Amino acid sequence: MLVELFFYCSKIILKIICSMKRILLCFVFISLLFLSCNKKEMSGLLEVPFDIKLNAFVPLSEIAEEITAIELEMTDESLLNPDYIKNIFISEKEVFIASPYKIHVFNKKGKFIRTIGSRGQGPGEYGHIGSIAMDEKSKRLFILSGKIICYDFNGKFLKEKRLFLGDISSMNYINNELLLIEENIHSDDKSVYSKATLYRLNDDFYIIDSCKIRDTFFETSDGYMFRYGSGKNILQGAESIYIYYGNNFEMMDMGENVLCDTMYRFDKSHLIPYLKLKLKDDGKRKEIDLWNFYRSSRYIFSYYRNRQDKRFYYYCYDTKAEKTYNMQDGYIDDINQIKEPVRIQPFNLDTEMFYYLHTKMKPDDKEEPNPTLYIGRLKN
Repeated sequence: MLVELFFYCSKIILKIICSMKRILLCFVFISLLFLSCNKKEMSGLLEVPFDIKLNAFVPLSEIAEEITAIELEMTDESLLNPDYIKNIFISEKEVFIASPYKIHVFNKKGKFIRTIGSRGQGPGEYGHIGSIAMDEKSKRLFILSGKIICYDFNGKFLKEKRLFLGDISSMNYINNELLLIEENIHSDDKSVYSKATLYRLNDDFYIIDSCKIRDTFFETSDGYMFRYGSGKNILQGAESIYIYYGNNFEMMDMGENVLCDTMYRFDKSHLIPYLKLKLKDDGKRKEIDLWNFYRSSRYIFSYYRNRQDKRFYYYCYDTKAEKTYNMQDGYIDDINQIKEPVRIQPFNLDTEMFYYLHTKMKPDDKEEPNPTLYIGRLKN
């Protein structure tokens, strides 16, 4: 009887041990899988080649599916200077063009309709326009001018609020929230301090969250600092929200150029390093000033100045074909047979689309007309 009891207990113990082994193996497998995924996430920074010596052109027909031209009507109220246009938004029926002190509205055929708001210091009035954002779903515009002012698409003033923050350098409206980039850069005889923060605001313009972009301190003997570049993007991509904060600066006594060459993906109040420009010769980073950096689902774009020849260049990387292009002064629109190089810009709410402006002079024109707006869609 005791022997049978012994063997019976032994079988139970062996079953328990086998079960524990299986549980342990499952735990180890899950742990390894988690570590592998976590490692992939941490080491998942995409690096793309960036060679400033390369001079390879790409015609727009190779990267664009289509380009639509809209000739913008010129009146006494709708006169535009293409060199001073800050941003362009398109809705279902209208085109909004923001200049430093005015917002013009045209229909999709280019006919001028109205302006939004007016200059001044009172409620609903603005001075210099720092940034602009659009809520297409609710048909609202947000203007940053020392305060945030909200209008509807018809130009009716809705509300405003003054924010007690530092310099706001960029703004966008994504997922029912306003996203702002605040920057603070201070220098004295011994140091330079650079700080940038991303804020999320609700519909009443109250801050609901913040995220640090940069917090850098440099010690310097002379305190000479020169700032280059102005790229600050909050863009809605096909898969995520992309953030690029570019204020590059150079410490003269250190002989260093602090180059911001990384794009971030914004995910649930966190910035995740996402994309990095990998210079072929790292020493060349002292020779460039990066002004812009963004991507579509297929292409990666950059806009920079070469310090040696003082000219601007346009970089494009095709992730699908693994081709790199580097164009002096801009792209060539072979679709519309435009000979001069053009500078393409992404739309803030859809980086699969781009725009550029070009002024077409006709033989019977006695004065320079408003520029023509070209809207294109990239290949995927």
